[in-house]
Amino acid sequence: MKISLLQILFIFGIGLLFFADLPKLAKNVKEKIRGSTKSNN
Repeated sequence: MKISLLQILFIFGIGLLFFADLPKLAKNVKEKIRGSTKSNN
């Protein structure tokens, strides 16, 4: 299978956006988990 330069740039761009948002998502998930555990207790 031949991968074009455009596909590489496209995948790289999506990966960059994903990794840029990863810390925010992790923080949100941790806060949600803390909130759910507090509400359960």
